[in-house]
Amino acid sequence: MRIESIEIQDFRQYRNLLFKFPHSNGENDLHIIFANNGVGKTNVLNAITWCLYDTEMHLGDKNTALAILNNQKVQELRMHIPDGGNAIGDATVRILLSSDDGSEKIRFQRVGKFNVTSEAVIPVNTEFSIMHFIDGEWNSIDSEEETLSLVKKNVPEEIHEYIFFDGEHLESYFKAGQFENIKNGIEELTQAKIIEKAETAFNNYLTGVLNPQIANSSVKDISAAQKELDKIQEAIDIAISSIQTLTTQIHNCDDEIARLDNIISGHIHVSEKTARLKEVDALIESLKGDIIKKKAELMVFAREYIQYFALYPSIKNLYAYIQEQDKQGKLPPRIDKFLLQAIEEHKHCLICDQDLSDHSYSFIQELRKELEVSSETSALLNKSVVVLRQYLDKLSHYQERRIALIEEEKELRRQCAEYLEEEKQLNIYLMNIPNTEAVTKAIEEKQKYRKTRDEIVAKKGVEEEHKKVLENQYYKQSKSLQLLIDKNKQLEKISKQADYCKMCRNVLKETRLDLLEESRREMEQETFDTFTQLLWKKDSFSKVEILEDYTFRLLDKYGSQTLGSCSAAERALLALSFTLALQKVSMHDSLLFIDTPIGRVDQDNRLNFVKTLCEIAKTKQVILTFTPVEYDDKVATALQDQYASFNRLTIEDGITIIK
Repeated sequence: MRIESIEIQDFRQYRNLLFKFPHSNGENDLHIIFANNGVGKTNVLNAITWCLYDTEMHLGDKNTALAILNNQKVQELRMHIPDGGNAIGDATVRILLSSDDGSEKIRFQRVGKFNVTSEAVIPVNTEFSIMHFIDGEWNSIDSEEETLSLVKKNVPEEIHEYIFFDGEHLESYFKAGQFENIKNGIEELTQAKIIEKAETAFNNYLTGVLNPQIANSSVKDISAAQKELDKIQEAIDIAISSIQTLTTQIHNCDDEIARLDNIISGHIHVSEKTARLKEVDALIESLKGDIIKKKAELMVFAREYIQYFALYPSIKNLYAYIQEQDKQGKLPPRIDKFLLQAIEEHKHCLICDQDLSDHSYSFIQELRKELEVSSETSALLNKSVVVLRQYLDKLSHYQERRIALIEEEKELRRQCAEYLEEEKQLNIYLMNIPNTEAVTKAIEEKQKYRKTRDEIVAKKGVEEEHKKVLENQYYKQSKSLQLLIDKNKQLEKISKQADYCKMCRNVLKETRLDLLEESRREMEQETFDTFTQLLWKKDSFSKVEILEDYTFRLLDKYGSQTLGSCSAAERALLALSFTLALQKVSMHDSLLFIDTPIGRVDQDNRLNFVKTLCEIAKTKQVILTFTPVEYDDKVATALQDQYASFNRLTIEDGITIIK
């Protein structure tokens, strides 16, 4: 069904306004209402929901809002009210729905009556009526049951938010707290609510009537067994509730982790990189200190060898002279006189560890005498040869030491350069993050949520095992109770009724769960198919999931939750895709009325979203409201020749009119 017309009389700023939404074959069933803020676009939505459900679904603050009755109408009535008197004013809204071929039409009308005094406008009551056009004639629907049935069939209140949207609702469709609405919508449109009511009725009769009769039996064993069974059932119910709560908590953790991932936005190693930057800065400072020390060492080395090279000719000549004198035997033997003195005193050779013979002892004595009579110059030369050899040895290793010191300095500079480059890259990485501190905090929070999630998963596992134990106890206790009842003819009838109620309850529960599971899976696929078909950014997402607690998941091509990082336009498109899927799966094909659809969509995606709405309008009625800010030149060009009607609203003397 589609809206053919909306007639509004004396409702808020409307005195007498008629919206017509014509549609011809071959054109988009797209209709535009254009107006400045404050003119009354949103009140068109309020007029519709007031007419259908006797409530304004899109009112801002209901406590401070003016009365529904038009203010000019109120002033006109007050002009004719005598002192202390009153008058009755009417506000009327009529909505005409029709099938695509026009063979069936339904006119909904609500008239609100208001008691007007000189000081107040007080609602009195509303009168709701329906006219049904079918088989070529109009029929008045008098039965309240049939009236409610027609509303529920065509525009059920339970799913009004899947028909009448505002832009903010589209954007916040999948935010926290909205999943209960998704659950209600699915259960309502799949008729699972009806099955649940029947299931609840059987369960209430079982637990509220039959079980208490057995528990209050005069037979003590039966009474005790039933009470124990009720106690186990109560524990099972608590366990089920606990499992459901823990499941929701797990999904909440998943949502928070996804939200934090969105904050981190690919910068998962920020905390590590921040710590690494501090470490690199410390290493750079240490290396700079080492380089300064190495340069000082090179300077000391250079100064030392300048002296060596200056003295080299003299050292070389002196060493050669000493060597020549040594060859000629003019130098004393290079014997340690203190060692000889010790050997002579102990008459024991300290080198070969043997006592001296008389001959050896005499030789040592003679050798000491020779050393004592050596010339002073020869002795000095003999001592100098060691020092000279050390100088020459140092000079021979000059090149080796020089290269080693230079290479060591180069290595220190190379390491420092590498760390400086790493420092540069780390700073670039961190500077490109809008708020490094916030990202670091997000990573820390994410770790906490993961830890919390693991703890909750463990608790859920324990609770599930506990539930299995309880269910096993329930089964055994049920058999024990049944055996006791079988021996008591007085309770036979009640027992059969209880068994029948259990069977019906369980069948209904299994049917409901199977229906919901099948519907959830079907809607997952249908939502994803529609989403990817209408999506302008292809190949970014891999799957839509609707979990058992109706938490929504949009997975990217890597299988990660990405709903939190989607743009407002993508979230709005996903909401529309889910709505279309919900309507298709439930075979409840309805129109879409969207107030300011692109008000919160960024400029880059506005045209894409408008084109998507045009695609949807090829298969169903779409009514859109725009402000001048939204309906800019680009949007106007994109919608040119795409709509079937265009209603421009303006306000004159406080009354909204179609211009």
